[in-house]
Amino acid sequence: MEEYRRLVKKFVLTGVLVGIIFISGAIGYWLLEGWTFLDSMFQTAVTISTVGYGIPPDIKPETKVFSMILIFAGISVVLYGISALTQLIVEGKINKYLQVRRRLRMIERLRNHHIIVGAGKTGKHIISEFIKRNNPFVVIDRDEFNIKKLQDFFDKEFLYLVGDATEEDVLLQAGIDKAKSLITTLPDDTKNVFVVLSARTLNPSINIISRASDIETMRKLLYAGATSVVATAELTGVRMAMMATNPGLISFLDVVTFSGEEGLRVEEFVVKEDSYLANKKLVEIRLPQTYNLIVISIRKKGTQFFNPKGDTLIEAGDRLVVLGKEKDIESFSKFLKGESDQKEV
Repeated sequence: MEEYRRLVKKFVLTGVLVGIIFISGAIGYWLLEGWTFLDSMFQTAVTISTVGYGIPPDIKPETKVFSMILIFAGISVVLYGISALTQLIVEGKINKYLQVRRRLRMIERLRNHHIIVGAGKTGKHIISEFIKRNNPFVVIDRDEFNIKKLQDFFDKEFLYLVGDATEEDVLLQAGIDKAKSLITTLPDDTKNVFVVLSARTLNPSINIISRASDIETMRKLLYAGATSVVATAELTGVRMAMMATNPGLISFLDVVTFSGEEGLRVEEFVVKEDSYLANKKLVEIRLPQTYNLIVISIRKKGTQFFNPKGDTLIEAGDRLVVLGKEKDIESFSKFLKGESDQKEV
C-alpha cells in the first residue's frame, strides 16, 4: 500500500511543480517585458512546451536567460512525470493500483463489519466461520502472500488490507470507526496490546476480542481495552483435561463448534420491536416442532436464562440463543428476514 501512495504522491508532485513553473514563468515575463498577463501566460506555455513558435524580437538579455531556465525546468518536470508513468506501465502496477483503490472503496462502504488482524492459523479459522455465516469482514496482515494463500484455500475473494494494524491509519482504512468488532490474532502479545489500545481509542464502543499466550497477558489486554481475551495455553489445557475426563461431552461440543456431520450450529437472534417473536411466549412460537430448533437460553436486560420455560415471554431486545442444524437455522432466519450480523429479527 505504501508503494502506491508514493506513486500517487509522485504524480501529485509533478502537477504541483508544473503549476509553480507555469505561474512563475507568467509572472517573470510580465515583470521583465511588461507584457499583459495573458501574453505572459501564452509565452510561458509556448516556452515550456517547446512547440517552436519562436521568441519575440527585441527581448531583453535577461528575458532570454529566464526563458532558458524555464525550458530546462519544464523539461525536467515533464521527464519526472513520464518516469513515474513509465514505472507504472513497465512494472505492471496500474492494474494493481486500481485493484487497491477499488478494494478501499468497497471497505469504505462497509458498516457493522468485523476486522480480523492476522492471516495466520487462527485467522484462517475465524475467516472460515465468517464465510459460512456470510458476515462482512476485512483482514489485515503485513504479508500479502499470507492473505493470498487463504483466498486460494477458500477459493474466495475477500476484502483485505496489507499493513501494520498497530498503526492507526491502517485501522482507519479498515473502517474501525464503523466496525462491529475487531479480532486480533497476532502471535506477538505486545503487538496485540498495541492493536487493542489503538482500536479502543479510535472506537470506544467496538467489541474487541484478542488472543493471548498466557494469563498475565490477558490482564494487560483487558486493561488496554479488550472486551474479551482468549488465552490459547489455558484453552488448550482445559480442553485436553476435558478430553481425558469427559470425552463424550467434548465430542458433542466438537459437533456444535466445528459443524461435524450433523451440521449443528449455535446462533443468536436479537428480537426487534416489530419482530414476529416479540411479545409472544416461548411455547407459542413452537421452534422445536416447526424448525427443529432448541432454545438454549434467553438473555434479558443483561441476565442470562438457561433452558427457559415455555411460558417465558419474549420481548424486544431479548437475545435468543438456539441450537439446531445449519439448514434449519438458515430456514428460520430467512422466515424472520433477519439482515443484521446478529440476526436481528
